[in-house]
Amino acid sequence: MSPDSHHLNPPPTDVIRRFYDRLGPRYDWAAFYEGRAKARALELLDLNAGLRLVNVGLGTGQDHRAMQAAVGAGGLAVGMDISQVMVRLSRKRTGAPVCQADARLLPFADATFDRLHAAYVLDILPQADLPDVLAGFMRALKPGGRMVLVTMTEGVDLPSRAFVALWKRLYGISPLACGGCRPLQLTNLARSVGLQAVTREVVVQFGVPSEILVAERGSSALEADAVGRTPSLRAPEQPC
Repeated sequence: MSPDSHHLNPPPTDVIRRFYDRLGPRYDWAAFYEGRAKARALELLDLNAGLRLVNVGLGTGQDHRAMQAAVGAGGLAVGMDISQVMVRLSRKRTGAPVCQADARLLPFADATFDRLHAAYVLDILPQADLPDVLAGFMRALKPGGRMVLVTMTEGVDLPSRAFVALWKRLYGISPLACGGCRPLQLTNLARSVGLQAVTREVVVQFGVPSEILVAERGSSALEADAVGRTPSLRAPEQPC
């Protein structure tokens, strides 16, 4: 049997950061198996002119250009990444406001954004950190704001299940050989931190299954209370 994903421990943050610093523009090649899920996530963000968006883990900036275009000159598309190399590359490609920051410590005030996008970020973070990360994402959204999260996930058909089984075995030997990514299923976790209107899709590209989770920050008193009771993990507020 392949290992359970909860027992697949990602490498330390500094190791992940150095890995993606070395990878640099070669990460564009990941579109071979991530491209369809990212394109669908962009549709589900439902961007339009004037919206404020944060793109957590913007990578090389390829997808961020489309987000910039969608929100237009009257909107704002901010990007952040843990890799300094990715930040520099994205800034060069897009000219957008970007900064180096950890997804676990968002450097933004409460209720800043209408939309939040994070693709292949949560699957490189420790399982124990995920509830606080999702709560931090929710905190950064305005009431009624939407987040779209993309992660590798468990297989849904024979080819994707076989792929994930092999992936987990390789991960158990060398997590960095897998880019630090392991399969996740986030629906129940998202609901447990108070996110609302949670929906899930799975896109399989060349045998690689990706989960697309859409959720919203509610505006009810109950939801506001849940946010208030969640530990506030954030870096000092700073402009990107």
